[in-house]
Amino acid sequence: MPFEKLDSKNLLGYLKKVSLQTNNLGIESQEISAFFNVEKIERFNKNSEASVSFVAKNDETGQIIGLAQITRKLRIRYKNQAEFAISVDKEYWGQHFGSKLIEACINQAASKWRIDGLYLEVLSDNQRAIGLYQKYGFKVVGDLPILLTISGQNKPGKIMFKELKK
Repeated sequence: MPFEKLDSKNLLGYLKKVSLQTNNLGIESQEISAFFNVEKIERFNKNSEASVSFVAKNDETGQIIGLAQITRKLRIRYKNQAEFAISVDKEYWGQHFGSKLIEACINQAASKWRIDGLYLEVLSDNQRAIGLYQKYGFKVVGDLPILLTISGQNKPGKIMFKELKK
């Protein structure tokens, strides 16, 4: 479901929780407060032509358990591509929430934005994520010698691309 402003506080809690669960995110847990607050999060989806966020929720508690976002630059030379990012609470891995979020983003990009392709970056050793992205037609198109620096160690990454134009 699309992110709604009412979910801002819930989403901030989700980001803090997920940032402690994995090294696969581009943000350290101690940075969350510096980069995110309820007011900033409330602006997610404000310009739905440039950025759209989707959340997955636990049906019983209403808590956010997954987040996916597509963003694009609105300049003419960039109008046919966007970047994709996703995270899911580790407690819910393997329960298809990531798949639902990916499908929502692909649908937004293809049907509403009518763009030609989606890019994403992923750590080279995150085979679980790479396999999921490949299931949805993303292909590795490049290598990044350094994607993230984790505990002082540079980690390589992959650039993946999904063509949407048929």
